[in-house]
Amino acid sequence: MGAGDGAIFTRGTAQAGGFRIPYLQGGLQRDLEPVLYLHGFGGGGRWESFQMALGTVTLTIAPQLPGWAASAVPKGITSARDYAALMAQLLDTVGLDRVAVVGHSFGGWVAQHLATEHPTRVTRLALIDSLGLDVPDAPTAELGTLDEDAFAARAFGKLGLVATAQAYGFGAEWQNIRQGQEFERQWKGRGLVADLAAGRYGDPALTAAMQALRIPALVMWGRLDGIVPLRHAELLHRWVPGSSLRVLDRAGHLPIIEKPETANRLIRNFLLGIDEPLAEVSTEA
Repeated sequence: MGAGDGAIFTRGTAQAGGFRIPYLQGGLQRDLEPVLYLHGFGGGGRWESFQMALGTVTLTIAPQLPGWAASAVPKGITSARDYAALMAQLLDTVGLDRVAVVGHSFGGWVAQHLATEHPTRVTRLALIDSLGLDVPDAPTAELGTLDEDAFAARAFGKLGLVATAQAYGFGAEWQNIRQGQEFERQWKGRGLVADLAAGRYGDPALTAAMQALRIPALVMWGRLDGIVPLRHAELLHRWVPGSSLRVLDRAGHLPIIEKPETANRLIRNFLLGIDEPLAEVSTEA
């Protein structure tokens, strides 16, 4: 596979469930099944490095879930399960029968429903700091009660200045995480998920269903995640036979943003069936 394969990135829209869903499509389908990437609080609609990395491996579809563009839950959607049903319809529309699903945060919640309720369509599952489990001794943070500072402290493993790529040209520029665009996207998405969940972030039925899941799975978590405790990763790893657990040190709820090179490598290795040790990654919680 050449680098040119990953350069084939396009934008499309599809009608599914009465919604017009924009999506990004990248790469070419080879020997691997295509990938459906489901985003977290930050939403979709823009190419991220990890999506482009997936596109160098196989065909990748990354939709923006309805509601994220307007920062409001649309009429007709009442749960993560509704979003999963919508994603199944989207796969029909774009002509994909079976896919590997990668879900981050809220997208992981949707991904779990898709895998457990449409098992013939999901070949393997990668969950990254996923919401959705009912874990009474380690509950998901109540998103609706967090102010901006509290959310930032829980979501990011490190606050303060970070180096980001310049919009034009070479080099980097320093940006304060708390004052940056990424924080604003995460904060707005938090509000949408808080409205949708209405304080119910743990789904007992989904939790039981995940304990019966029997497909290859990757469980990736930021060790410092203050939104969804690491305990959730431990349980997912215990429940799904043959799953792999990868914990990223010095990362919070957003390892794909805070540790992009490492997260990209882990997802790529999972899809290709490669097992290699990586710095700052543990196989134990």
